[in-house]
Amino acid sequence: MVRFAILIVIITLLVLARKSKPAGNKLGHEIVALPTLESEPSRLKVATFNIQTGKNLNGRRNLRASADVVAQADLVGIQEVYAPSLANLAGIGLSQTEKIATHGGFGWLFCATRRRWLREHRGNAILSRLPIDHWQVEMLSDESGKSFRNMTVAKVQWQGESFHFINTHLHTRGGREEQLLEVLQAFAKYPRAILLGDFNSRATTPALSNALKNIDVTDAVSAAGLDLNNPERIDWILTKGFRVEAGEMLEKGVSDHPYYQVTLSYK
Repeated sequence: MVRFAILIVIITLLVLARKSKPAGNKLGHEIVALPTLESEPSRLKVATFNIQTGKNLNGRRNLRASADVVAQADLVGIQEVYAPSLANLAGIGLSQTEKIATHGGFGWLFCATRRRWLREHRGNAILSRLPIDHWQVEMLSDESGKSFRNMTVAKVQWQGESFHFINTHLHTRGGREEQLLEVLQAFAKYPRAILLGDFNSRATTPALSNALKNIDVTDAVSAAGLDLNNPERIDWILTKGFRVEAGEMLEKGVSDHPYYQVTLSYK
């Protein structure tokens, strides 16, 4: 009887540990391992990439390939990245975010969306070569009870001025429009800002369509002449207070999402 009771307790604890929970809000100053630059870039290369935890289009994990792709940018929003493992937390090996950042010479900030197995499990990340003097992670509204989402708002310094950089990954189904409204409202608060990520939303989505009608908002991917004939695009870089100078993209292959990068200057 005692053994049976112990077994029930163990099973219960495993079930509870396996269940996904929201990671919660956070805030802080600076990021990890910010590099010291000899000179600031005169043009800012900004990118978004859903790396699918390093898996390529065939489902094989090749994190080095993702790291190679983003290494050319100055400021990157990464989506779908694993949190540090238990081994990483014990000082063994590098987490996915740290591996990518180290390869490209970035400072980094991992922003968990959910907790599982008694630790942060997965989320998004910001990679930067520019100083960040304040950041906050805000959980978004949720209807799923398991697939939690967030946005990270970071204040970035460049060329003697500052702007806000927002990275997010929205839900695929119920509640997505509410989440989209939340991140667009945050974006609207700042006179100079970049909002990017995997919105899981096409240009025809009402909230996004309305935002794109704002004369101050630029769809930087389209402005750079990238992926113009793709009505199914769900990855976005929106800007306010910037001029789009150029852009590059990589089709699906390294990940199940394309990579988008735009070159910006201040207006």
